[in-house]
Amino acid sequence: MFDTLRRDIIMEKGKQACFQLRRNNMTIREYLENRKYPGRMIITGSTEDGRSVIAYALMGRSENSRNRVLVYDRDANMLKTAPFDGTRIEKSEYVIYTAMRSTGNRVIVSNGNQSDLIYDELSAGRSLEDAVIKMTYEDDEPVWTSRISAVYDEETHSCQMAVVRKEGDSTARVIYTYPEQKGYAHCIHTYLETDTDMLPPFTKDPERVCIGDTISQIASEIWEALDRDNRISLFVQVGDEVTVINRNEEEDSGKTEA
Repeated sequence: MFDTLRRDIIMEKGKQACFQLRRNNMTIREYLENRKYPGRMIITGSTEDGRSVIAYALMGRSENSRNRVLVYDRDANMLKTAPFDGTRIEKSEYVIYTAMRSTGNRVIVSNGNQSDLIYDELSAGRSLEDAVIKMTYEDDEPVWTSRISAVYDEETHSCQMAVVRKEGDSTARVIYTYPEQKGYAHCIHTYLETDTDMLPPFTKDPERVCIGDTISQIASEIWEALDRDNRISLFVQVGDEVTVINRNEEEDSGKTEA
C-alpha cells in the first residue's frame, strides 16, 4: 500500500495580491493552445462573480477513442461518455464511463470509472483520500495512462484534485487541495502534451489559469485551444448553465446539411 501525498495550497488573500497574481497568470487558452495531445482533461475553479466552473474534455487518437460523445443528464447532474456509432465501438472501462456525478454539494469529475469509486466513498462519509488509495493507473500498456480526478464543493467553491500515475514499478498518488480563487481555475490532464507513440504521464502540479466570466467565453477558449485533429468532446458547467460540444455530432450535422 502506497501513501497518499497531500498538498494543501493556501493562497494569500487581499485585492492587491489577487491582482498581481491575475496579471502574471496565463489564460486557459494560452496554456492549452500549444499542447498537441494533453489527453483527457479536468478544469475546476470559479468566475470573478463566484460561480462554479467545471469542465471536462475528451481527446483521442485511435478510431475507438474518437468514436465517442459526451452525454449530460441534467436531472441527475451526471456526465457520461457514449459511443457515437454504436456498431463500431470497442467497449472498455477506459472508453465508456461516468465522467461526472454528484453527492450532496460535491461534484466528482474523473477520466474513468473511478468516479463511481469516489462517489461510493464520499456517500459513505469517507474522503477522496480513501478512494485514491484504492486506485492505480490504467492497465493500458505501454502507455499506462494516469487516473485524474477532482472533487469540487459547490458550496465553498474549494476543490481537491488527484493524480494517480505509474512511477517506475510503483504507483504515485498525489492530492492537491485548493480554496476558492475567484477568476481562476486549475487544470490537470493525463499526458505531457506530446503526440508520439509513447505518452509520458502528467507529472506537474495542476496549472493555475485565468478564466473568463461567461460560459460561452470559457467554452470557446478551451475548445479553440484544443488541437483540431485530436479534440473530441467538451463539457463546461458555469453555475447552473451547461454546454456540451461533440465534434462527431457537429461533423455529422455538417454532412447532413451538405
